[in-house]
Formats: sequence, C-alpha cells, structure tokens
Amino acid sequence: MNTFKAGVQYDDFKGTVAADISDTLSISKHLVSLGKASNDERVIAFRIGSSAVSGSAVTDVSLVAYLTDAKEFEPSPISVRAVEVSVTPGEALAFFKRFDLVAKRDNIDLSATNVDGPHYG
Repeated sequence: MNTFKAGVQYDDFKGTVAADISDTLSISKHLVSLGKASNDERVIAFRIGSSAVSGSAVTDVSLVAYLTDAKEFEPSPISVRAVEVSVTPGEALAFFKRFDLVAKRDNIDLSATNVDGPHYG
C-alpha cells in the first residue's frame, strides 16, 4: 500500500478528497496538547481511517498525521514522522472549514453524467 494514497482491502469505491484548514482548530496544536508533537513540527499530510466491519455506528476513527520540523515546506521531503491518535468522526471533521469527499464505484465513468437532485461542486 502506498502511504500517501487511500486504499482499503477491496477498493470497491475510489475517489478524491479536498479540505480547507480550520481557522480555529489545528491538528498540529491538538497533537502538541496530547504530547504527540512538538511546537516546531507541522502537519504536511494526514490520513483518517476507519475499519469498522460490524455494521454498527463508528464512534472513533484513526487520525494519522505526517509531521515535519523543516522551517519551510519542502516540495519533496526525504522523511517525515507519523503519529496516530484516535478521534471521533466529528472531532476529525472539526479540523477543517470545509471537507469534501467524493467516491464512486471503481471503473465507472461519471464524467458526462447528468445529476438529478442535490449536488455540490
């Protein structure tokens, strides 16, 4: 599995995600408050994952943050440090002003499909 590409066991659905950073809540500051990161580290990537297979409501998800202590963002860092915390789905989404995830059945082309009903984008 590619660390920086989403993937699950069967990949029945694949898609894209986009997020705007919250003005008030920071993943980095949250990790510092938990003792998982230092003040000079920044989040350069993250992963939110769930592996609930029982069909019941998901109460916790895994948030993996990829950190760097470089003073400026590097376009191709050689290495980063990963830390993992458990958060509720609501806590995970609170780190963003806007969060948009789109997934479709793999191998279906919807590029010319007309949508009848609510949609975003």
